[in-house]
Amino acid sequence: SDDEGNTYFGRNLDWSFSYGETILVTPRGYRYDTVFGAGGKAKPNAVIGVGVVMADRPMYFDCANEHGLAIAGLNFPGYASFVHEPVEGTENVATFEFPLWVARNFDSVDEVEKALRNVTLVSQIVPGQQESLLHWFIGDGKRSIVVEQMADGMHVHHDDV
Repeated sequence: SDDEGNTYFGRNLDWSFSYGETILVTPRGYRYDTVFGAGGKAKPNAVIGVGVVMADRPMYFDCANEHGLAIAGLNFPGYASFVHEPVEGTENVATFEFPLWVARNFDSVDEVEKALRNVTLVSQIVPGQQESLLHWFIGDGKRSIVVEQMADGMHVHHDDV
């Protein structure tokens, strides 16, 4: 944040190669069926970010919505651990669609954190790709959290930065 109370969200995609990433835009209200049927808003938010389109799906590396909620997936190998099948009785979200699911359906970190109490992140591998071992930084104009799925469960850390 700056001296005037503005909050900034930024990161770099610091790889020495390209995934073919580009700017992606998902319009407000766009119909998108999640892999496991995870619910969401009746009229989803508009989303803009950087990612790729694979298997006819926008896969955001990082993105933000019209309310200023932003999310970035960051490398977490050696620690990230996901289930590979949906868990009955929870909101199952594929790891590759987690950024879009968050940005489309929530307006604040508070809303995301509340929803995460009943979310299972499921590693769903896109054909021809490998498992994405990530954790996520989520922020809005007021606060931020880090979401980590590890062998002992989901951890949500409050980030005071």
